[in-house]
Amino acid sequence: MKLHELEILENDFDLFVALDDVDKIEFLFDAQHAGLEAAAIKQVCKLAEKYSPESAAEPIISVQDLEIGDTRLCVTQYPNVIHLNSDSLRTIRDFVDKLFNDGILLRRKPADKTEFDMYRFLRVYEIIGKVNPFCGN
Repeated sequence: MKLHELEILENDFDLFVALDDVDKIEFLFDAQHAGLEAAAIKQVCKLAEKYSPESAAEPIISVQDLEIGDTRLCVTQYPNVIHLNSDSLRTIRDFVDKLFNDGILLRRKPADKTEFDMYRFLRVYEIIGKVNPFCGN
C-alpha cells in the first residue's frame, strides 16, 4: 500500500476522523484500490446504517402530562409498557378503561415508584395487544 500517493482533502479527513480504527484501515485500503470517492461513499453508508433510528438499541419513549379535570396524569409509554402516574386512582382507572374500550389490551405489572414519579400513585401496565375497539353498550 502506497499511502504517500494518497491525497486526502479536508472533507475526506473529517469522515476519516469519525471512523472507528477498523473502519479507518478499511477506508485507507479501499481508497488505495477503489478510489477515494468509492471508499468515502462506502463508509458514509456504513455510518448511516450504524446511526439510523431503526438500529437504535434504546426504546423510543413518549411522555405526556395531561390535565384531566382537577388532576394531572403523566403517561409514559415505552414500546410494550405504559406507566400511569397521578394523584388520583380514579383518573388512572378511567384512563385504563378508555384504553381498554379503544381496544388496547393491558396487563398490570407490579412496580415501585422512583424519584422520577412525582405524583402519588403509579400504575404500570404491559401492552398485550391491540384489537378493534369494544362497544360500550
